[in-house]
Amino acid sequence: MNVKLKRIEKGIKQQDFAKTLGISKATLVKIEKGEYDIRLSLMKKIAVALDSTVEELFFSEE
Repeated sequence: MNVKLKRIEKGIKQQDFAKTLGISKATLVKIEKGEYDIRLSLMKKIAVALDSTVEELFFSEE
C-alpha cells in the first residue's frame, strides 16, 4: 500500500487528506494499513488527489 508514502511525500497531514476525501481520519488510517474494503470510486479519488494512479497506489508490489 503506497497511499501513506505518497501522502507523506506530498507533505499532506492525515487529517487534512481525510477532510479532502470526505472520509474520517480513522478510515484513512485503515486504508493506509490495507485494512479497509475500499471502493473503486474512492481509490480513484485518492489517486487524483495524490497525482498518481490507482495501480501505483493500490496494486504495486513496491
